[in-house]
Amino acid sequence: MSNTRRVYKIKKTKKKRRKRLWLLLVPLLVLGLGASTYAATLYMKAQNVFNDSYDPVEASAKRSAAIDPLEDNFSILFIGIDDSKERDFKGNSRSDALILATFNKDQKSIKLLSIPRDSYVYVPAKGVTTKINAAHAAGGAKATMDTVEELFDIPVDYYVRMNFNAFIDVVDSLDGIEVDVPYELNEMDSKDKRNAIHLEKGLQTVNGEEALAFARTRKKDSDIQRGERQQEVLKAIIAKATSAGSH
Repeated sequence: MSNTRRVYKIKKTKKKRRKRLWLLLVPLLVLGLGASTYAATLYMKAQNVFNDSYDPVEASAKRSAAIDPLEDNFSILFIGIDDSKERDFKGNSRSDALILATFNKDQKSIKLLSIPRDSYVYVPAKGVTTKINAAHAAGGAKATMDTVEELFDIPVDYYVRMNFNAFIDVVDSLDGIEVDVPYELNEMDSKDKRNAIHLEKGLQTVNGEEALAFARTRKKDSDIQRGERQQEVLKAIIAKATSAGSH
């Protein structure tokens, strides 16, 4: 493993949906399955086949040596960006969701931490204290990773970045995921059409557009509950992906 962070970039392009799906599912499968032979095989396969689909960035300054995700503890920062075709794929959008996942090999645990997008923090790329979602607009994923490292004083080893369209594709490629909708909601869709998505309260299977609305809404609660829903979505994707991968 080279002394670089692996970058998993997923954008809406003309490439096959399967490729975008695998780029997200591989790190999720590694998380969900842990240090197993199956996870190792998937990881190496993705590294070889999709070598042109991620870019190396500098390894964390908080690491003294390269890590092996099958042997060492590591972290992945999930970055949801406020970007879509309707928003012109500007690339420097603010982050709409941040979840830090830390994997502990010895404890065999995965811990998820949602970071509210309005958190007031120091952003090294800007040299000022401001809202954390401004970090991505200032310097993309690297600036966001550096900001999270500064905030928690831990290394951030990998990241997965998704825009609206990629998120929808992933959920739809899994034939939907199961979530527990806390209340009836009417939310805009990925094209910013108001009240395009309607969900009743209760446990149900949702498609990509519905999952996006579920993860984004905060009309009846706060950023804390919003973060909890985003964690629920991520866990549902991991569960569905690992279930599909075990057959």
